[in-house]
Amino acid sequence: MDETITSRRTVLRAGAAGAVAVAGLTACSKGGGTGTTAAGSGTTAVATASTTSSSASSAPSASTAATTPARAADWTALAKDLDGLLIRPGDSRYDSARHLFQPQYDSLQPSGVAYVAGAHDVATCLAFARRHGVPVAARSGGHSYGGWSSGSGLVLDVGKLGSVSASGGSATVGAGARLIDVYTGLAGRGVTIPAGSCPTVGVTGLTLGGGVGVTGRAYGLTCDNLSSAEVVTADGQIRTASASSNPDLFWALRGGGGGNFGVVTSLSFRTRPAAQCAYGFLSWPWSKAAAVIRAWQAWAPSAPDALWADLHLLVWADGRTQLGTTVNYLGPQSELSNQVDRLAVTPSSVSLHTRSYLETMQVMGGVSGWSQAASHLAGSLPGQNPSGRVTRESYGAKSDVFTRPLSEAGAEALVAAINRYPRTGPAGGSAGVAFDALGGAINRVGAADTAFVHRDGLFMAQYTANYPDGVVGGNGADRSWSWLTGVWSAMRPYSSGQAYQNYIDPHLTGWEQAYYGGNAARLRSVKRTYDPGGMFHFPQSVPLG
Repeated sequence: MDETITSRRTVLRAGAAGAVAVAGLTACSKGGGTGTTAAGSGTTAVATASTTSSSASSAPSASTAATTPARAADWTALAKDLDGLLIRPGDSRYDSARHLFQPQYDSLQPSGVAYVAGAHDVATCLAFARRHGVPVAARSGGHSYGGWSSGSGLVLDVGKLGSVSASGGSATVGAGARLIDVYTGLAGRGVTIPAGSCPTVGVTGLTLGGGVGVTGRAYGLTCDNLSSAEVVTADGQIRTASASSNPDLFWALRGGGGGNFGVVTSLSFRTRPAAQCAYGFLSWPWSKAAAVIRAWQAWAPSAPDALWADLHLLVWADGRTQLGTTVNYLGPQSELSNQVDRLAVTPSSVSLHTRSYLETMQVMGGVSGWSQAASHLAGSLPGQNPSGRVTRESYGAKSDVFTRPLSEAGAEALVAAINRYPRTGPAGGSAGVAFDALGGAINRVGAADTAFVHRDGLFMAQYTANYPDGVVGGNGADRSWSWLTGVWSAMRPYSSGQAYQNYIDPHLTGWEQAYYGGNAARLRSVKRTYDPGGMFHFPQSVPLG
């Protein structure tokens, strides 16, 4: 079996013949989520959070002061006030600057994109936004599922803040660092942090929404390893959020979702050993799908912490299907082999490998054998690279957290819903369902200890529909979402009702309860403290009321 794999959505596009496995739920479908700082599009909105000292009591309402419309001269003055770069319509770089990861959001036309050079640039931008009533949206990696890391106003892009350093059991990471840069930068020190798979996802958006990843069962979520963050709040104050400084804000930043409390400019993490990994790809014939679902869920969530596994069920418009799992083990390949042998349904194909931690993360992210430079989007702006080979894609996605095993009827209902895709999805499209094992260190943190409430899950499910090539809306998008709604609805009797905030779902009703559960009220309280005027607002931002 070929060891070279790609991220889940690239596999869906490539066709089953050449696709032997799919990276976990944290591949390039993360954003939210997972890889961006989500922010509002159309009203005032900011996404990430981060920065230094001063008490929250000084934060005034952003809506109390009178505003004057921004003129061309005001924008010119803002550009001169920044140490970073401001790109406006008419600039030859504007189209590249305004684009998010998904082409379906290419119609968004922000008034400006500021590549901030630090916390003081963020404070300057926020003062400009307050003075002129300009909506703001913060952007880390640009992977927001809802397109909420852009909008009509001023986008604050933290891509220039991409430094990565480590010393003495901790790492300091700039808010705009992409995951490939985090993994590569820390690997040289023999350490890592648990994070996602997609190489171009921004570390800040991932962290703020939780951060489910390949080593999460052993090391916890990304947010569980956060020790402090530098955050610029709505009043322009640069604050440190940690266990001892602004602890309520620190609590909220660990799972409260991007775009709610301020703009993060730097993060500090506890590091973990970048241990050599054993990983592998297992597959079964589609006819065994229901039985494999039941066997996988009895195996992966209760396995030793060192083991992580996904389960992916993929389908193409032409009727092709694929059933498999990607596994990773922080230990010897012989022990991984022993764990695989415990699956109740024997795989028809097994391929196991041993590589360094960095090489394994490259495999999981679909960039095995690529250089660090190639593992970016192409371009010359911050966060991009002229040698970048990662391509943009449009898709829809929904999620579930399962707290009890799927019954036989539930497994069969899921397979039936997937089998309907060739009849109902758009020609040229592809879709799938991916389970990601939880448990282990993730579930040993209390539901109220951080804002990430999903501490009782067995596994997470993401339902994904890739639009056909060139489709950004219209019938192709509508048919994709129709299938997504159908498969998600089929799972209502079996799921917990929880959803992963990093897989932010613009179609989800009851999203506050689904994302935050019993932590929603406390998040509202933190919101009122640090953003009383609602500057950081988007369609699914934490409410003030």
